[in-house]
Amino acid sequence: MNLLLISGGSHPYSETTPILAGFLEAAGHSVDVSDFAFELNVPSTDGYDAIVLNSRRREDSGNDFSEVQRNNLQKYVSDGGPLVSIHISPDSAPDWPEMKKITGGGWVSGTSNHPPFGRFTVNIKNAEHPCAAGLSDFVTDDEAYCDLDIQPDIDVFMTAMVEGVERPMAWTHQYGKGRVFNTSLGHAGVSMRNPAFQKHVLVGVDWATSGS
Repeated sequence: MNLLLISGGSHPYSETTPILAGFLEAAGHSVDVSDFAFELNVPSTDGYDAIVLNSRRREDSGNDFSEVQRNNLQKYVSDGGPLVSIHISPDSAPDWPEMKKITGGGWVSGTSNHPPFGRFTVNIKNAEHPCAAGLSDFVTDDEAYCDLDIQPDIDVFMTAMVEGVERPMAWTHQYGKGRVFNTSLGHAGVSMRNPAFQKHVLVGVDWATSGS
């Protein structure tokens, strides 16, 4: 698959994006990394089979999605373009409610939170979900997100117990004609080097791009 990987913003993307691109390429995908999302300045992304977001695009970071980029991203997914959203990417364009509708929810600045970065167990909530194929519970070093914006139509297949509360970690949903895969995992390099995380994302890419 030809993947457009949009990166950049107030997170350790200089560390994580090369790892993400590396294991996607090792799995046979072709990856173009874009730190500026110029590809969304035009309505057509015909050269790509999916968009992968590993980016936090906000006005206070000087890299927010422009109105044109927002509209083109929305149209891309609504018209059937697959989207894979990693970690805090749904916090992009925080003044644009449609972003959470596209991703199915995610981090909300000022509301969402997490314990200190550390080790915890990720649980497969629904083993019958296609994005759980070949996966089992695993231990990771990451941020365990809490109090996320959760849209009503998502299909949660991965959770974690965080301070005694079960929290959603990954889900899928449909936005218009497009398949969307979202994982809240993937903060740091050590998180992305975890073989279970890599398999998790690769299965998500396969699922997102397998829809009609």
